[in-house]
Amino acid sequence: MKRGFSPLYLLILVLILLTILIINGLLEIKRTRNGFFLLLEREGMVLLQHFEKNIKETFLLLQDYEKNTKEENPLLSGISLGIEESIIEYLLEIAHRIDKNDSEKKLETSDLKNLVENSLVSSIEIFDSKGQFLRGWSKDFIYIGEKKFLKKLIDKEYSVYSDLFEKPLIQKGLSYFYTIAIQRKFTAGIIAIHIDTIQMKKLFQLFSLQRAISDMNLREGILYVSVQDDSFNIIAHSDFSLIGKREEDNFLKNSLKNPKPMSLIKKREKEEVFEVLKSFSFDDRVNGIIRIGFSIKEIHSILDRIKKNVILSIIFFLILGISGLGLIWINQNKHLRKLKEMEKQIQLAERLSSLGHLASGFAHEIRNPLNAISMGIQRLKREYNPNEETKSKEFHSFTDIILNEIRRVNDIVEQFLNLSKPFKLNIKNCSIEELINNLIILFEEEAKSKGIIIEKELYNLPKINIDPERLTQALINIMKNGIEAMENGGVLKIEALSTKGYLKIIISDSGKGIPDNQLDKVFNYYYTTKDNGAGLGLPIAHRIIEAHGGELRLNSKLGSGTKVTILIPIQ
Repeated sequence: MKRGFSPLYLLILVLILLTILIINGLLEIKRTRNGFFLLLEREGMVLLQHFEKNIKETFLLLQDYEKNTKEENPLLSGISLGIEESIIEYLLEIAHRIDKNDSEKKLETSDLKNLVENSLVSSIEIFDSKGQFLRGWSKDFIYIGEKKFLKKLIDKEYSVYSDLFEKPLIQKGLSYFYTIAIQRKFTAGIIAIHIDTIQMKKLFQLFSLQRAISDMNLREGILYVSVQDDSFNIIAHSDFSLIGKREEDNFLKNSLKNPKPMSLIKKREKEEVFEVLKSFSFDDRVNGIIRIGFSIKEIHSILDRIKKNVILSIIFFLILGISGLGLIWINQNKHLRKLKEMEKQIQLAERLSSLGHLASGFAHEIRNPLNAISMGIQRLKREYNPNEETKSKEFHSFTDIILNEIRRVNDIVEQFLNLSKPFKLNIKNCSIEELINNLIILFEEEAKSKGIIIEKELYNLPKINIDPERLTQALINIMKNGIEAMENGGVLKIEALSTKGYLKIIISDSGKGIPDNQLDKVFNYYYTTKDNGAGLGLPIAHRIIEAHGGELRLNSKLGSGTKVTILIPIQ
C-alpha cells in the first residue's frame, strides 16, 4: 500500500520554499543596509562640498594675509573673520588653568615647559602681586623687562591685559610677541602668556577652520567632522581636544591621492561609524582631507527590526508548512487505514471462499462418523436404561447433551461453509438461565480436571427471543477460551442480569490475560495465540452476538485475567 503523495516530497518542497524565503530575507536586509549607507554617503558628499567650500575660503583669506607683509597681526588686518574672541578665550583658558593648578600645587619649571610645548604659546610667566618675576618658561626668551602691561594689573585698573588688538609691545629680531595677562583669582599675582607671529598665524588658521566646520550645525547622527593636513595632522575637529594629534592609516593615504569621495565603516570607541571622506585642494595642490563620521545606531536598529520581521515570517511559514504536512499526513493515514481495512476484508473474503471449498470437501467425511456416533448414542439410550430412577434421569440427561453436542458439531461443520455468508438466525423464545446451566454442566468435568471452579450469579432472567443454537455456540467459544487461559487452575465466573432493556452476560476468568498490543486483533479471523487454535472462536462469537443486535466487549489485563461482556436487547 503506497501513499499517493509522500510527505517527504512536501517536506522537500517546504524546505526549498523556506530556503528561498531565508535567502530573499537576507538579500532584502542587505539591500536595505546598502540603501541606508548610500543615503548617508550622498548626504556626506553634500556636507563635504559645503565644508570644502568654507575651508577654501579660509585658505584664500590666509593667503591674503600672507601677501600683506606690512601687517604682522591678522587681528589688525581687517580679515580676522571675527575670530578674535576665540583666540582670546583660548589663551585666557590656558592662563586660568595655570592659576588654578598652581594654587592647588605649585607648578615647577618643568610643568610650565610641558604646557608651553603642548600649547600654541611661546612663553608663560608668573609674577607676584608687586610684579616681581617668580617662575616661567619660554622657547626663546624670558621677558623680565618693561612692565607697562603689569602696572595696570598691579594697580588693578584692569583684570585682563591684551595687546592682541594693538601693535605688540615686545619685539625680538624680526619676530613680534603678543601678550595676554590676567590677575590671579586663587592667589595674589599675575600670569602672562606670550605668543609669537607664527603662533598667531596658526591660531588664526586653527579657529578659522574651526569656524568653517562649525558653521553648519551638526545634525543628529553626525558624530564628528575632522580636517587633516597633508601630513595627517588634525588641524580642525569638532572635538577640540583632538586638534594637533596625528591619525594615519592606509585608507587615509589612499584617500589623499584620490580626488573622489570615499567611505568605509570603522570602529571608533566601541562604536561603529560610517565615515565619508574626501581630499581637498588649493592652488592645484592637495592640502589635506575632510572627514565626516556618521552614527549608524539607528540603521542597526532598523535592520534589527527587519531581521525580526524576516525571522517571524520564516517561523510563520515554517509553522504553516508543518501544519500542512501534518494535515496531509493525517488525511493520508486515514485513507490508508480505510484501504487496509478494505484490503483485509477482500483477503478475508478470499480466505473464506477457500475455506468454503475446503470445508465442502471434508464435510461429508465428518458427517459420516458423526451420524454413526449419533446412532450409537440413540441406540444406547434406547436399549440401556439404569434401574435406579436417579441414575436413569442422569443417564438420559447426559445422552441428550451428547446428542445435542453431536448436532452442534454438525452445525459447526456447516458454519465453515457459511462463514462468508450472513448468519441466518432461527429465533425462539428461550430461557437464558436454562441455556447457561446446560453450559455449566457441559464444562463441569473439564473444569474440575484442570482445578477450575465455575461460579454463577443469575438474577431474575426473563425469556428472550434468540437463536439458542447460535448463542450456545458463542458462549461455548468464550467459556472454552477462559478455561484454556487458566492452565494452573482458577475461577470461571458467569453472571447474567437484566438491565435497561438489555440482557447482560459477563464471563470472566482469572487467567494470564491478553497483552494490550493484541486486544485489537482478537476478533480477526484466524488470529490466535494458541499452538493448536484455529482463530475462529471469538470472531464467530462476535458475529453471532452482532447478528442478535447485541454487542460484545472484551477487557483484559496481562496477568489479571479477561472479562467478556455480552449485551443482547431483550426486545
